[in-house]
Amino acid sequence: MNEADLTPAANRGSDSSSSAVEAGHSRTKRLLMRLPTVLLLTVMWAVLWGDPAPGTLIAGFAVASMCYSVAKLPHIPVRLVFRPFAALRLAGRIGYDLFASSTHVAFHVLWRPKRVRGAIVAVPMRTDSDFLLAMVSVGLSMVTGSLVIELNRNQGVIYVHGIPIDSPDAVEGLRRQVRRTEKLFVRAFGTAEDLADFDRAEREFVAAIERNERGAS
Repeated sequence: MNEADLTPAANRGSDSSSSAVEAGHSRTKRLLMRLPTVLLLTVMWAVLWGDPAPGTLIAGFAVASMCYSVAKLPHIPVRLVFRPFAALRLAGRIGYDLFASSTHVAFHVLWRPKRVRGAIVAVPMRTDSDFLLAMVSVGLSMVTGSLVIELNRNQGVIYVHGIPIDSPDAVEGLRRQVRRTEKLFVRAFGTAEDLADFDRAEREFVAAIERNERGAS
């Protein structure tokens, strides 16, 4: 066998080795790109169980990874930006809501348990980001007395069950809480495009309220 016969074989070996390396890099990249979704599903699992213990998180991560693999879910591009100061403000607000709502619900349950009522309140969302909407849903469900029942992506409306809800003022208070939580999440993790869309939707929302008030008067 002469040298001319060996050259193509060597080239083929090099090409196959290069293809294997590229395939390995591509697989690693796909796994890293899916990691944020798996982590988000893990957090939602812990919220649903109401137990952030290490065992719950490990089980949630395993279930999320298995479901992602078996269901062959499509990759969702992550469009998030982390702003530390806005994230601290968000964490502080959620912590305050957790304490205040727990105290409020406990007081009503102990004081007049037979008169405690709940209601499902529809709240239009001003952001269109799937990840931000999922994070808002998790944040609201973490707070005692509020639980996300449904998220209608077509209409951009979130349905939240609140307790105690015994007056129109309580309904409006829950709506304000949902809108405040949404705004804090957008400010903490939204991209520049998300912020621009949110600000535009908020201006339109305020203008619509002002028109309704002028019409009513």
